[in-house]
Amino acid sequence: MKPPSPPLPIVALSAYERNGEPFSLAPEYAAAVCRAGGLPVLFPPQCPGGLDFILRCDALVLTGGGDISPDFYGVAADESIHAVHPDRDAAEIALARAAIAQGLPLLGICRGMQILNVALGGTLHLDLPKTVGTHVPHRSSSLTPVAHSVEILAGSTLARILGKNQVCISSWHHQAVAVLALALRVSAQAVDGVIEAVEMPGNPDVLAVQWHPEHTCANDPAQQALFRWLVERARKGRARRTASSSGQAGPVAQPGEEGR
Repeated sequence: MKPPSPPLPIVALSAYERNGEPFSLAPEYAAAVCRAGGLPVLFPPQCPGGLDFILRCDALVLTGGGDISPDFYGVAADESIHAVHPDRDAAEIALARAAIAQGLPLLGICRGMQILNVALGGTLHLDLPKTVGTHVPHRSSSLTPVAHSVEILAGSTLARILGKNQVCISSWHHQAVAVLALALRVSAQAVDGVIEAVEMPGNPDVLAVQWHPEHTCANDPAQQALFRWLVERARKGRARRTASSSGQAGPVAQPGEEGR
């Protein structure tokens, strides 16, 4: 008799208010997780039981959305700030910290990368056109996504995942990392110096990108690889926890395998 297949890793996707719906999310996020072999679960981070819930999952995706309130990183707001939801900000900052503390794989996307940086003590540029200029369009004047290239730093976890040193991405943001949190390091940049991806030295389960891989990953294997990485890390984490709870020794990572 064929043994049953192991359960799919559960990947939590942080939901938010969109198009008048209080707890919504663009469907491309869930589709990307499904293609990678995970089970996406949509949940509102504002839920009082959110922290308890996330610890029952195998991975977390901090998704895109509106601006983060500058109150969370000690900067005065200006007229460029919009679509701010402080309750979502506070909840997702707590979720990011909890996921890292519990060793859950975390993928931050656009706003999600900004949340990760703020959660760990970093700050943000309020408005890139004002502080960096418009040499690289990070979104169009009509507030829609644009494509541009980013350089991947050699030797980074991101370089290994994508298998490239340069990728064309779908960009849709006007804010970005200003002061990088001490716990993070840069793994990709645009030619104007804007930080486009970060990872956490010593923690192979934390990665964030400033762009939107869910926009193009259905037809771009490099972008889909980010979701495959997340689900694979989630699967390995679940196996370790299962082995630990049953008293069995988990698999031992081989040299150079820690980030795989």
